[in-house]
Amino acid sequence: MADSKAQDANQPIFNGCFGCGGDNPISMKLVFEAEGDSNVVVARTRLSSHYAGYREFAHGGVVATLLDEAMGWALLESTGNYGVTRNLNVTYRRPVSLDRTILVRGEIVARDGRSVRLKASVADERGRVLASAEGDWSMVRQERAAAAPSEK
Repeated sequence: MADSKAQDANQPIFNGCFGCGGDNPISMKLVFEAEGDSNVVVARTRLSSHYAGYREFAHGGVVATLLDEAMGWALLESTGNYGVTRNLNVTYRRPVSLDRTILVRGEIVARDGRSVRLKASVADERGRVLASAEGDWSMVRQERAAAAPSEK
């Protein structure tokens, strides 16, 4: 995301995130990229056995985290603003297998002032949707995000 709004020099940097933090030893280290000029971000990843719920399947809470993270990055990439989740509604369709490539996708659906509606999905290599979610988010004011402790 070289030209990303998400990498604005005025934004605080936090590398401890469970979803994407490079400095967090248990992070999923997700890397999202903008898909063209749209409000869509995508990440490809493989979950290890550290994220297991049962045998070779990812824990449902981890799957929810993937979806939430995709929404957060879609918001940041599209608006340049951080946000917080107000509501997350997840639909699990099929188990998410460990140690297989998955595609995590997030996008903005609607925006009304500081309130944003987003959706996200996790799909397998064949394109089958394994889980999806819709969520309502509130954008964090720039001055509040800038005042947060950072690692800049």
